[in-house]
Amino acid sequence: MYPVKNPSRSGQRPRISSQGFTLIELILVIAVIMILAGITFGISRGVQNAQARAAAKAELAVIAQALEGYKSTHGDYPWAADGDELAKALMGWMKFSGPNAAITFGSVGASDVPATGPKSFIDPSKMDYSGTLPTAANVEPGTGAFLDPWGNDYVYQYKTSATGNWEVFGYHLYSVGENGEDGTTTAATGVFTRPGGDDDIDNIYTGE
Repeated sequence: MYPVKNPSRSGQRPRISSQGFTLIELILVIAVIMILAGITFGISRGVQNAQARAAAKAELAVIAQALEGYKSTHGDYPWAADGDELAKALMGWMKFSGPNAAITFGSVGASDVPATGPKSFIDPSKMDYSGTLPTAANVEPGTGAFLDPWGNDYVYQYKTSATGNWEVFGYHLYSVGENGEDGTTTAATGVFTRPGGDDDIDNIYTGE
């Protein structure tokens, strides 16, 4: 009978697995992680953009309602050519004055403002306002405009005089959206031309 050799003394070392991740496997894992991260970021960005658009539509509706209140009280929409004048008008700090033949639109004088403040048609504390809100009811707010969720002024355009050849019924009120691309309005007629192509795709107009 031959003696059985002890494997531990045979001079052969036991095999130890040295197999790990190869470079290709590591690249594949990193690629999968990047793809998943991109999908997650895209979904998150899409949700945020949808929320911003919903907020813009709601705020445009609030401004439009305030404009109707202003017209009901003063007989016409504010003759304002920008968001600064719109904001002050809706907070009660701009009005019509003068005889019918020469009506003007301008700031309310401090002497005409009661201690309780002018009649306001909107609650500016519920909006994002770029100016300084007054600390008292009878203090005029700082120059500013109502901002959309992307930090751009809400655009408001309407005739600026009683004799203007404004051919469009009503006013223009909209958000230029995330990319900030605006259209053009012919001041004399009120005809509005939207920005073309993809520049217009994120704009939000009143009533949409």
